[in-house]
Amino acid sequence: MTKKKVTKTKPRGRKSAASQQTASLSVIHGGAPPFPVPPGDFNKAEMEVWQRVVRSEPPDFFSTEVTLSLLGDYCRHRAATDVLSKTISEFKSDWLKMAEGATRYDSLLRMRDREAKAVIRSATKLRLTNQSRYSKGAAATAVGNQTRTAKPWEM
Repeated sequence: MTKKKVTKTKPRGRKSAASQQTASLSVIHGGAPPFPVPPGDFNKAEMEVWQRVVRSEPPDFFSTEVTLSLLGDYCRHRAATDVLSKTISEFKSDWLKMAEGATRYDSLLRMRDREAKAVIRSATKLRLTNQSRYSKGAAATAVGNQTRTAKPWEM
């Protein structure tokens, strides 16, 4: 019995620019492009939001200046929302009995609402939300394909 020699054939023609760039990125970055670096003027909370968001998406997801700018805005709004939520949760109910306290509480709620709307707007523009990633039909299919678990009262 004779053994057949298996030879690999090379693709014919010239290499595309994309394949050449991918090959060079693989060598430099171990196979994937690097994650974007946060702006230098970020505070600690904004940097943490940046890192969480960037690590949750493919490395080249935020590849343009526009998306990086929008991501910066998203991180600032998200961090501001977190600060306002913390301040509201620490607000003492006794302070609401005074007109000044009620006014301050209302002001905090309005600020958080404004920041939360900005977060949602930025996340949608960046296509971070499911609503912005899936069509109505695709979302219905995804929900239908989820594994069903028994509800607590059915156990």
